[in-house]
Amino acid sequence: MRPEHPIPFADADAPVPQPLTRAPRRAALAHVAAVAGATAFSTRVAFAQEGAPAEEPPAEPDPDAVPPEMAPVEMPVGPVGVEPFAGFGYGMQAHLYYQDVPKVSRLVTDAGFGWIKQQVRWSDVEPKKGAPDWSQIDLIVDGASKANLKILFSVVTAPAWSRADGHVDGPPDDYATFGTFLTALASRYLGKVHAYEVWNEQNFSREWGGGKINAGQYIELLAVGHAALKAVDPNVVVIAGALTPTGYNDLAIAVDDVLYLQQMYAYKDGMLRSICDAIGAHAGGFNNPPDDTPQKKSVPSTTFKGHPSFYFRRIDGLREIMILSGDSEKGMWLTEFGWSTLNKARGYEYGADISEADQAKNLVRAYQIGRETGWVSAMFVWNLNFQMIVPDTDEKWPFGIVRKDGSPRPAFTALKQMPKLP
Repeated sequence: MRPEHPIPFADADAPVPQPLTRAPRRAALAHVAAVAGATAFSTRVAFAQEGAPAEEPPAEPDPDAVPPEMAPVEMPVGPVGVEPFAGFGYGMQAHLYYQDVPKVSRLVTDAGFGWIKQQVRWSDVEPKKGAPDWSQIDLIVDGASKANLKILFSVVTAPAWSRADGHVDGPPDDYATFGTFLTALASRYLGKVHAYEVWNEQNFSREWGGGKINAGQYIELLAVGHAALKAVDPNVVVIAGALTPTGYNDLAIAVDDVLYLQQMYAYKDGMLRSICDAIGAHAGGFNNPPDDTPQKKSVPSTTFKGHPSFYFRRIDGLREIMILSGDSEKGMWLTEFGWSTLNKARGYEYGADISEADQAKNLVRAYQIGRETGWVSAMFVWNLNFQMIVPDTDEKWPFGIVRKDGSPRPAFTALKQMPKLP
């Protein structure tokens, strides 16, 4: 759908108010740096001879000899990247830092899923410029790889040293530093990390350094990230940072996700089309089943109704912008989606409308919808194991599909039993 009230990409001063909705925050730790290698070959040939050699009779040809032009040539062996991804990705977002990575990875594979997502916070990896610590992320990549899982990294949050204001959660002042970090990250885990999401919820001010939201600035950051990643491994999937469905327009707070995507495509005559492999999205259902829309209400609850942002099918509006922008061949990755049950955090009271059985049914149905579209390429449940990480007063806790001890909630069991189509 085409938004009715477009906002310029730069510093517009007349935002258009719309219904405010929640935008859940996600947090994780990670550590990374770079390694690169090159193979070089050199040959030296010397020949000296005095006088003419004595003539010898020509040798008889060997009928079994391989002609020189057909002989095998040893080629230098360089770094090997990932295989191109095809099909539909069933994924879960997990928290793996300082956890039993093999155990958490087994939860994913036991459910029949092939992808795991981890957020990588640059600010935590490299708090001091030039001195990254990637010990934990080494363990994460090793554990997930041994479980034969494909890995999606969502890379966010520039370090304080890269921003004049000293605040984190925003982009660096010099985007080239972000490119340097991504080059290091992709080089270190070449052949083991299959997809990268460049930033997260950049249409929400708190994820953009607390400043004015600017789609054009994000496109420039994505261009740097795309170039850096593809230079290391052309086969990795580069995903435009997923937008949060805010349903609200104030450049100092948040911009509606459909409107923001329209701005992304409009910047520099559709530059976005050439600097990512997929469009990222976050799809939240609040207390609405995945088939409901503003025109269809199948539940008795009265809150979070009417505005498209409150429904899983909000992804249809994002898809329409992709089509109108001439980018229909590109897929969409739902890098977060889920339903909260009873939630103790303020602003999440709607979770009381969702039983554990509802959560299970909604997640399975959402996967069915996504797979049937033909344009959703991968989906990641938010979340796998945050009940093992945070207290039950945290907003993230009721979204988890396994309990504190790692035992399955009904949602995990339902997803495990769900048929997985390629």
